Amino acid sequence: MMKLFYSAGACSMACEIGLEEMGIQHEAVLIDWENNNAHLAELNRLNPLGAAPVVVTEDGKTLTQNMAVLEYFADKHAQTKMLPAPGTFERAHVMQWLSFAASDFHKSFVPLFAGEGISQNPTTLEEVRAWGVKGVQENLAYLDKALAGKDFITGANFTVADCYLFVVAGWTKWVNVPMDAYPNLTAYLSRVYQRPSVQRTLKKAGLLN
Repeated sequence: MMKLFYSAGACSMACEIGLEEMGIQHEAVLIDWENNNAHLAELNRLNPLGAAPVVVTEDGKTLTQNMAVLEYFADKHAQTKMLPAPGTFERAHVMQWLSFAASDFHKSFVPLFAGEGISQNPTTLEEVRAWGVKGVQENLAYLDKALAGKDFITGANFTVADCYLFVVAGWTKWVNVPMDAYPNLTAYLSRVYQRPSVQRTLKKAGLLN
């Protein structure tokens, strides 16, 4: 059976949501970084960068990186309409938002997660946090505006971009960035949270509620 290595709450959880949404049978392998669980050695063997996600297909091929995993399986299961057909504007639009999630949005949280790796100086840490919060808030405002009048980021259909955006936007709870100023985004996150695929994923990861 195909395996997906992912981590609770991390960006790789977007792939688990995607596979659940598409109804793809697989073994979900949850990596516990802090406790250095038995699966970590296998992950490091499969991906020299030691990062998740890692997919091992039924014929033993390995695939990494959220965008590649989500695009690959959405194309193989086109009937789910998680990604429009190649060559269409609609597909490019979904890929635009998937790219945004993987680049601008994702990286804006790095200063808030990695501050103590940058400096131990309290003043510097405060400055790094203020700079990081500003970047995150700019992206949240951008998303909030883009979601006006929409159920999901590109319209009525839930796509692979929504899998990734949901996970990254959820990091605001961990880094104490308030969401009061973003009503469209808050309503969107609530809609995505209620999807059965998301509920199953969060339950497996120990993050439900």
